[in-house]
Amino acid sequence: MHKIFVFPGVLVLAGLMLMGSGCATNADVHQLRNRLAKLEKRNQVLNASIDRLNNAISGDKQKRNDIRELFASQDAAFDELKSELRKLRGNFEETEYRISKDVASLRKDLDEAGKRIDENAEDLEYHDKRLSRLETFMGMETTDKFEALAESRFPDKAELENLTEEELYGTAKQAYDNGEYQTAVQGFELFLEKFPDSKNADNARFWIGEVYFAEKWYEKAILEYENVIKNYPEGNKVRGAYLKQGMAFAKLGENANARLILQTLIQKYPDSDEAEIARKKLASMK
Repeated sequence: MHKIFVFPGVLVLAGLMLMGSGCATNADVHQLRNRLAKLEKRNQVLNASIDRLNNAISGDKQKRNDIRELFASQDAAFDELKSELRKLRGNFEETEYRISKDVASLRKDLDEAGKRIDENAEDLEYHDKRLSRLETFMGMETTDKFEALAESRFPDKAELENLTEEELYGTAKQAYDNGEYQTAVQGFELFLEKFPDSKNADNARFWIGEVYFAEKWYEKAILEYENVIKNYPEGNKVRGAYLKQGMAFAKLGENANARLILQTLIQKYPDSDEAEIARKKLASMK
């Protein structure tokens, strides 16, 4: 809106024209001045009102601009929110996909673990037996079982203490043949302690190795077979000790050592039955 200006000069001109007509008096001039003052005052009030109105209009424009900027800012924020929502949705879908894959992989692992548990059930029993053998080997058990077996064959205490070489060996071998391996080991160890130079000493040591092999304690069996080979080189169990030592290494997955032992057996005793078995074992290992 435009301001309305009332020019005082117009009113003065009008007054002079009246005076020029000869009709004006001092009173008329005074009255005209009063009216002029009032008009100027009203003009000032009017101009002030116009200024306030312009300011109000300008303020409304600013408010409208502020509102537009606010809406624009809100639109930008909304667009940003929609973009973030799309990202979150994408992340959620990706996470859901990953979780589904992880669950499938976990189920597969659980299935495989279950199979391994079933497959290793026999190994657990084997380790229990090895622990029992280890306890015996470390002297944590006595020869009570063997003595009980010997007493069943020789009730007389004096007779038990005076068992001959053949009787003591036969009692230990009976325990071995019956599958009473712990008792057999105790008997053979007692036999070797009492009759270290016996003709059956190599046999006793070999049967101890056979017990450990049957119990799947292959490391201990290898040591017992080595005792047979080194301590009784002319004995009748050397060939068997070589063969079973090579097979024990193979059981442990040490194929290089197994081949070396079996080849040594073939080289030393080429025409023996044990050598023939060793050849077949080597062929299967290839």
